[in-house]
Amino acid sequence: MSQENSTPEKSQEMRKRILLGVLGAVFVGVMYFQFFSGGDDPKGTKPLASNGVKPTPTATPAPPRVGGSPVPIVSQPLDLASMSNRGPSGDGVGRNIFIYPTPTPPPPVKLPPTPTPTPPPPITLFSVNPPGVIARTSEFILTVLGEKIPPDGKVYLSGREYPTTFVSVTQIKANVPADAIRNAGNLGIEVRSVSDAKLYSNQLSLNVAEPPPPPYRYIGLIVRKTGTTAVLKAQGGEEEVLNVSKDSKFGHWKVISITPQKVVLEDTNIKVTHTINFTGETG
Repeated sequence: MSQENSTPEKSQEMRKRILLGVLGAVFVGVMYFQFFSGGDDPKGTKPLASNGVKPTPTATPAPPRVGGSPVPIVSQPLDLASMSNRGPSGDGVGRNIFIYPTPTPPPPVKLPPTPTPTPPPPITLFSVNPPGVIARTSEFILTVLGEKIPPDGKVYLSGREYPTTFVSVTQIKANVPADAIRNAGNLGIEVRSVSDAKLYSNQLSLNVAEPPPPPYRYIGLIVRKTGTTAVLKAQGGEEEVLNVSKDSKFGHWKVISITPQKVVLEDTNIKVTHTINFTGETG
């Protein structure tokens, strides 16, 4: 009798266990679907928001249409790697906008070549005597002093050779005619060797000055039977008036000729003549 009562009790215990197992499986399935399902939840099984309101699903916009037919939307992802890792030429070198290129240095300045210094002349001249003369005077002897003057050295004035006398290696003389100093100015003096063109000197200068003119004006003419007299008036503060005739002398001046147009005077010191044109009292 105890065996009959134990059998129904065992059957009832077994049914309870099976029912609990089924309920546990259903509970696990519901939990899995609730938290791990990736579907679109068309039945509203998604969890509620914190305020208890179910979130509204986002509507997918309809594709545009052209002529009643849908136009496909083509989307191309940005190649961020190529934009950040490749330069504008696509050579794979990254470009940093905060790094400026090194400026190209200017080309080197070409300095002019250093001129080769001219060697000093083999013959050196120091001075000449006289250092200056007056134009239109007579011929004179020019003495040139220097060193290393060769025996065949010649004196040149403005490139023209003149008769030369060699005195020593430090002195040489030249005869300068009146024609060489007819005009005022500076004449360059050089000494050169006749036999060797490499033997030449530095250049000195001879000053040729204008002769001083007579300080008088020709203001009048007196004609007599005994001769003609020119009236000269001194220039300057005193304004002395002189009556002079041909061949008369006053100071270092001598009257050479008298005409109504001019008077010719000679400077007796340097033997130079001057012409004074008639100007009258107001000239």
